[in-house]
Amino acid sequence: MPVWRDAPLWTCPKCGAQLVTRNMSHACGPYTVDSFLADKGPRGRELFARFVELVESCGPVIPAPAKTRVAFMVRVRFAGVDRLTERSLAAHFGLPYALPAHPRVRKIDYYPPSWYVHNVRVTSVDELDEELRGWLCASYRLMGEQRRFDQSR
Repeated sequence: MPVWRDAPLWTCPKCGAQLVTRNMSHACGPYTVDSFLADKGPRGRELFARFVELVESCGPVIPAPAKTRVAFMVRVRFAGVDRLTERSLAAHFGLPYALPAHPRVRKIDYYPPSWYVHNVRVTSVDELDEELRGWLCASYRLMGEQRRFDQSR
């Protein structure tokens, strides 16, 4: 494992956010998961809880709430919930490659040199399944743990 990946995360002295490098851009403020969920109804909370279960099934994560979303990180933020209503959950996850066209992936944004952010919209707890878990766990390893930099994957 590369030495840089063993380095401790830097903690913002203002808000406590943990980041890979000192003074990295982030949503600096008193944001919490509870404040993100404060005005959400029971169905939205159920969708969110199931998404969190999937993410946590990949390994230990740190919630990284911001003003309008909740991201999840290991060393790097690799997935997150962008919007949550009683009808749906909009989420994203990063991979170092684009998945082939798939009806569940609404859009893929490319951020050079190697981030492909896959956007999904979930309208049922049943859609928070093993297929999505597989994508999230790949994102956890390759992006969150930064294993995309390993020579042998």
